[in-house]
Amino acid sequence: MKIHVLMKTGLIGLLLGVLVGCQSAPHGLTAEQIAVLKEQGFRLTDGGWTLDFSNRVLFATNVGDLNPKTRVLVEKLGKTLLGAGLKKARIDGHTDASGRELYNDQLSLERAKSVAEVLVSVGMQPANLDIRGRGERDPVADNNTAAGRAENRRVAIVISNE
Repeated sequence: MKIHVLMKTGLIGLLLGVLVGCQSAPHGLTAEQIAVLKEQGFRLTDGGWTLDFSNRVLFATNVGDLNPKTRVLVEKLGKTLLGAGLKKARIDGHTDASGRELYNDQLSLERAKSVAEVLVSVGMQPANLDIRGRGERDPVADNNTAAGRAENRRVAIVISNE
C-alpha cells in the first residue's frame, strides 16, 4: 500500500512539475529587484518605480550636465541596477519654470541625456533607455522660491513594474 501511495504522489508531483514548467515566466519585478529599488530610494508610482533625484542630483540654472559628485551617484546607481538585473529605464529630465517653455523642454532633455550617458558608461544599453525632456511641466516644489526652483531642476529615473 505504501508503494502505491508513493507512486501516486510521485506521479502527481511529476505532473505538477510539468504543468508549472509549461507556464511562461512571470512578468514583473522579482522580490529581490523590488528590495534593491526600495533600498536605493525608489517609490512605487502610477508610472512604475520612480527615483526622483530632486534632492540628490540638482542642476544649476541653465546647466544640463552633471557635476562630478552627482555623476558618481548615478554611476553607483547604474551599477546597482544592473547588478539586480534591471536593464531598462525611463529617464525624465525636468527644469524649473524660469525661462521659455521651448528652452526648458530642450534643457530638460539635455539633463536626461546626461544621466543616460552615465548609465551607458557603466553598461546599460542605449536601446534600453527611454529619454524624455519634461520641461517645467511636473514641478515637485514651488517655483516662486529659490529653494523650490532648485528642487525642480532634476532628473527622475523610472523602472517599469512589468
